[in-house]
Amino acid sequence: MSPTLHENLLSFFGWVIRGSFMASILIVLVLILQFLLRNKIEARWKYWLWLPVAIRLLLPWAPESSLSLYNVLSLEAIAPGIHQQTQVSSGGKEAGRISEATVHVERSINPEASGTSEVPAPSLESGLVQKSGFWWNGFNQIGFTNTLIAVWFAGVLLLAAKTIYDQLRLKQALRAGRKIDTPFLSAVFHETKQQLGVKQKVQFLSSERIPGPAVVGFSKPAIAISPSLLITLKKDQLQYILAHEFAHIQRRDVAVNWLMHIILIIHWFNPLLWLAVRKARQDQEMACDACALNRMSPQQNNAYGQTIIHVLEHFSGNQRQPGLAGLSATHKQMKRRLTMIKHFHKKSYRLSILAMGMIIALGSVTLVNAKESDAGSVTPKASVQSEQDSKAADMIYPEGDIDRELYKKELEKAQKKAEVAAKALTPEEKKYIEAETNRVKKLSNETGDMYVLYHKYKDLNSGFDLSYWGGIETFTAYEDYLKRASTLEGSILKQPANLPEGYKFSKARIEGPTEGKFLDEVRAEGKKSGKPIYAKKIDWEEAATIRLEYTNGKDTLAISKYTLDSEGSKKKGFFEDDFPAHIYPKYVFWHEGGFEYSISATWDMSKEQKIEMLKAAVQK
Repeated sequence: MSPTLHENLLSFFGWVIRGSFMASILIVLVLILQFLLRNKIEARWKYWLWLPVAIRLLLPWAPESSLSLYNVLSLEAIAPGIHQQTQVSSGGKEAGRISEATVHVERSINPEASGTSEVPAPSLESGLVQKSGFWWNGFNQIGFTNTLIAVWFAGVLLLAAKTIYDQLRLKQALRAGRKIDTPFLSAVFHETKQQLGVKQKVQFLSSERIPGPAVVGFSKPAIAISPSLLITLKKDQLQYILAHEFAHIQRRDVAVNWLMHIILIIHWFNPLLWLAVRKARQDQEMACDACALNRMSPQQNNAYGQTIIHVLEHFSGNQRQPGLAGLSATHKQMKRRLTMIKHFHKKSYRLSILAMGMIIALGSVTLVNAKESDAGSVTPKASVQSEQDSKAADMIYPEGDIDRELYKKELEKAQKKAEVAAKALTPEEKKYIEAETNRVKKLSNETGDMYVLYHKYKDLNSGFDLSYWGGIETFTAYEDYLKRASTLEGSILKQPANLPEGYKFSKARIEGPTEGKFLDEVRAEGKKSGKPIYAKKIDWEEAATIRLEYTNGKDTLAISKYTLDSEGSKKKGFFEDDFPAHIYPKYVFWHEGGFEYSISATWDMSKEQKIEMLKAAVQK
């Protein structure tokens, strides 16, 4: 699975978990309200109480509010481990660009890394995350999370396959049905349709293969009744049944059932949601009873109830398929329905101030997210990670021979400085930093453009005044990489003709510049603006970094291009590295024209072979 696809799946799974948790709290509230108000609100409004649950589960984003119920009942407070793991994907996206601060901090505490910019390259594909552990701290159970995602996805596929199978059978049953066009039955059908005010074209079919009277489909609906039931019905009984089915059509219940079913497929692991859907379908039937009764005279209420009993004597069961909506119920549900029918009066079908108030109150506290703390939202996550990560018990250190105590102290020092700096900010500055950072992140994600951010308060950025967003492009297909590389100015890397046999392209990476005169311009403009954070889009035509990787089983061959700094440019020609072979693969470097080209291999390969392959890979 490609890294981008995996990140997107993690992000979606995190959204599912958080949404399911919040909806579970809402479901419990709805059930409590329905119990307390069982004799206070009419059937239609009991059904509408489920609306906030559906909206909560479908919301891709929600505003934050101090009124949110989730300020008290949060996933983080109840299950911090799950909350942290489901947040990983979003953290990975926000760290879309390695900040200049991250690179400098690592080099300042790793003496071996200070000599050349090539050293971090073996882990560069993961954004130095594996080496520094900034956002992987406290997340040692990634295998468990992937297992959960696999189980969840398997359940989704299984339920989706069953849904498709059921729909195919339903369509076959519909095709096997016969259109009812006898004058008497057609007259009753059209008379009832007009009485319910249905303008849509509706077919009238008979089919033994469709259980009970039911509406099938929502764009081109059909009312299906089994012939064996049809011959037992009197005219008024048929009118009552048709009135109920036309009420389903008028209320768009088949479409609503599809929506509930899709939500159920995604959240199949949540037993409370299964209960909620079952309860909502029961309330839907009662709401349709109320809708049909509202078009009849009060004297017909008893006869309508007797008709429902008659239908259940012929057919008993639940129509759970999403493509169906019909006059059905179990015997346990009948008592509630018959009680409602017996006491129904038309004025109860009008607007209920109490029910409307309940729905608005529910929405105001459950359709908004918990209010994030100001301090937590100020620090840019691409540079300084969250407080929870920095205080994780199991710190992941960079590979190689480093002073771990010094490394830990440097990270803690940077975090403390960030906390102090955040407290010194005014509310306006905090709000501006958060809004501007989110704006740049969104633009970078949507357009792929590169942005440089100037930080007036550099302690919020690990002590450095610049950080970067965007400007990194990754490829898993060589053709895609070559197509992009061919649009760049200057030298690029291509697949060498003398590539060893058995090696296949694995991945490629292209990065925009992080050095140059434009940085001075950004600093000058940032200082002049006086803003706590200043962002500027950087248009670049020549890559500062290119990296190609080829694999053959466990062996890896990497070819890279880097922009040289003033120190590195003093060396000319070809030369080998002097880093420990057990820490870094043996490199051969080539300095020319202000760039450093390198080749490394995880197996023994002569310097001469590496030089020839490197020459073949560089296209000027």
